[in-house]
Amino acid sequence: MHLLRAFAVVVAGMLVLSACRLDARVRVQVREDGSGSVRVRVVLDREAVRAAGAGGTTLEDRVRLGDLPAAGWKVVPWSHRADGSAALELARPFSSPEQLRTVMKDLNGADGPLRSVRLNRTRDLVHTKFRFRARADLAGVTSGIVGDSQLAANLAGQRVDVAGLDAKLSARLRDALRMDVAVALPGGGTTSWHLAPGTAKALEASSSEFDIARAVWLGLGIVLGAATLALVFVGEWKARRRRRVAGL
Repeated sequence: MHLLRAFAVVVAGMLVLSACRLDARVRVQVREDGSGSVRVRVVLDREAVRAAGAGGTTLEDRVRLGDLPAAGWKVVPWSHRADGSAALELARPFSSPEQLRTVMKDLNGADGPLRSVRLNRTRDLVHTKFRFRARADLAGVTSGIVGDSQLAANLAGQRVDVAGLDAKLSARLRDALRMDVAVALPGGGTTSWHLAPGTAKALEASSSEFDIARAVWLGLGIVLGAATLALVFVGEWKARRRRRVAGL
């Protein structure tokens, strides 16, 4: 199960009060060479943390994080606040626009709230251009239980109504999950979106960064090219003049 949906499903499974809430904040930071990082902050409200402790368990027991470092994620463990809420932070680097797609699949999966994430980086003579696109869908987010064949088989073996459980958890997710997404592109600042429960939105941001170094080298190349042509022209003109003089 993928990270964002996993957290959401755990919270939905713990819900006793409809007021329980899960806030997810996702920030994508892109560097000039197309690499960057993805940072995720998950905040559970007081009711959700209380629900996690029902039956003598803890939030740390409910949401296991041991496999994340091996998958390339840096984990800052749960931080319990004075108001009873708790926050968790995750971060993972990516080395190229293509790898960002892989990182977001690990984070989100096919049925999670962030879909079809794309980052394009193109270059012309003096500009590097970036374009980020994604689909945020909190209205269509599902638990993913039906699509997880092994989990569905295990539940069915315990005589659980898999379809009914999936429908119930999915409905809870759409009520509980809120999301903030921020994308920082070189030369374009940060673009942010807020999604309330049950909403959907197309996310798109672009930027264009002027490459001073390339512009300088291009200018030098043009000057040197022009100087070379001028020298060739002058040399040819002098040679013709000498031939004319010699023929007199």
